[in-house]
Amino acid sequence: MTQIKRILTTLLLLLWAAAGFSRDISREWLKENYSKTETYIPMRDGVRLHTSLYEPRDGGVHPVIMIRTPYGLAPYGERFSGSLETWMSVFAANHYIIVFQSVRGTYLSEGDFVNIRPLKSKDAPWEETDEATDTYDTAQWLIDHTRCNGSIGVKGVSYPGFYATMAGLSGHPAVKAVSPQAPVSDWWKGDDIHHNGIPMLDIYGFAASFFRSRKEPAPHGNPSLIRMDKDFYSYFMERPDFQSLTENFGERIPYWETILSHPDYDDYWKSVSITGQIRDVAPAVMVVGGSYDAEDCYGALETYRAIRERSPQTEAYFVYGPWSHGGWRDLRYKGLGASYFGEGSTEYFLEEIEYPFFAWYLEGKGERPAPVRVLPSRALDGSKAHETADDWQTFPSWPAPGTVPQRYYLDRSCLAASLDSPSMLHARTYVSDPSSPVPYLDPEMITNGRDKNYMAADQRFASTRKDVLTYVSGPLESDLLSEGPVRVSLDVSVTTTDADFFVKVIDVRPDGYQMLVRGDGMRARYRKGGDSPEALIPGERTRIEFTLNDIAHYFAEGHRIMVQVQSSCFPLMAMSPQFFQENPYRVPFSEYKTAGITVYNDSWIEIPIMQ
Repeated sequence: MTQIKRILTTLLLLLWAAAGFSRDISREWLKENYSKTETYIPMRDGVRLHTSLYEPRDGGVHPVIMIRTPYGLAPYGERFSGSLETWMSVFAANHYIIVFQSVRGTYLSEGDFVNIRPLKSKDAPWEETDEATDTYDTAQWLIDHTRCNGSIGVKGVSYPGFYATMAGLSGHPAVKAVSPQAPVSDWWKGDDIHHNGIPMLDIYGFAASFFRSRKEPAPHGNPSLIRMDKDFYSYFMERPDFQSLTENFGERIPYWETILSHPDYDDYWKSVSITGQIRDVAPAVMVVGGSYDAEDCYGALETYRAIRERSPQTEAYFVYGPWSHGGWRDLRYKGLGASYFGEGSTEYFLEEIEYPFFAWYLEGKGERPAPVRVLPSRALDGSKAHETADDWQTFPSWPAPGTVPQRYYLDRSCLAASLDSPSMLHARTYVSDPSSPVPYLDPEMITNGRDKNYMAADQRFASTRKDVLTYVSGPLESDLLSEGPVRVSLDVSVTTTDADFFVKVIDVRPDGYQMLVRGDGMRARYRKGGDSPEALIPGERTRIEFTLNDIAHYFAEGHRIMVQVQSSCFPLMAMSPQFFQENPYRVPFSEYKTAGITVYNDSWIEIPIMQ
């Protein structure tokens, strides 16, 4: 950061402090300046939703900031939420009315819970409900029963991000700004449950508690039916198919059965995809995502794209940083594992991006936000000092204008930058064996749960495996800034009728560390579309094309770009039976097949490079 910018930043912080802003909100300050009320807000069908209200004691009128969640409102009673002292402190310092609400059918709220409840039809009777109508009814109650200034903002991370998106569709005139952050959007294409049709096994632990049906309203959620008593890899190797996983629950879980009944992108998954429901969004929307989010990176990118495409009149904003899931709320966040992304990104987001967005639309204060704010990552180790405040980029839209696709061919073991396919045809082969799948992380680092650090972990453990093809470029002659989606095109042949393909983009540091920048997969049966599964013809060349989630990353001079291709990433992703079945979830592990995989050198990846 230059000296001038340091001075300007210091002056700005001093001005905010003089105006009453402070991140150092203490429990004592909150008790002196806020009151807490727990109440039930009635919906149009008579169902009451449990709600916690934190209201300023000053007697004035203020905006509302609300979070609707399926995860409960603890602590209950007189104790205040710890978030008011951390990632919600800026709203407390500015005397917002802060509202947390349990969505219907969860914790102490009444009614029945439905996962990713779809919007009701425009022609449906007024009495019918969905998450948008519940937001509308809550907003009206807040206007009538609190000292709200007539402006309401809604935000949330992950599943609460889904409810923030639905708030944008509520139609209530007081809801003027919403911020879906890492929002659930499509549980088949790219969020928590599947990636391009490949099941994500880390959802299993979530299903063991959250997907269970509750018996009655309660201040706690359902206890888990499972205990991860071994490391993540070993646990699932002992339960390698969905029949054994289902039996391990010990009771029926209806939503788990729904998932297993819909392996393809059929009408069910289409009906609950929020991106397909977005239309006529009246409030301003600021979508926030983390480029190293292990759960809902896809949701942030696709929610923003859907708003731009399906609701072009909406004032839409996008923020993208090198964060893990919800890392923009963690004041200690610096990176993942041995991959260091710099200091201060969370504070910068909370103070200079998130709050000013809501202040502009709910208070009429400050300046209109920049349309897109992006903070690229760098492959650094923690010994190198690096500040992020000076690295934020501003764009009019996303993907950023000014990028040019750079194609790299997978030629022998080299990653060759070229406009033309190789003149001589070559191929490399490997064997994908379900009894020994490629681990998602260095086996020495695997614990008894999915480790989010895998998103930027060292891939040297995979480079030595015979069932992983590795391609690497020469040292870069200058810095390359890559921003946007990464396209993959694999020309392959397989000895069986189905297989998975997992592709990684890696930044190789001069010290040898192979930092994962992006990795994702495609199940071959869906190469013509999720709703059009089709078997492979053994031995026949086939093209598999898919797109990895957007990256925003500096490949530094002297570093190398590496690509790895493999057919398992376990147990992050469930193994494919490796032969075509109408429903692969019903195949017992004893029938899984070993597949021979051939990858031809006219396969390529395409990385967007900023000019």
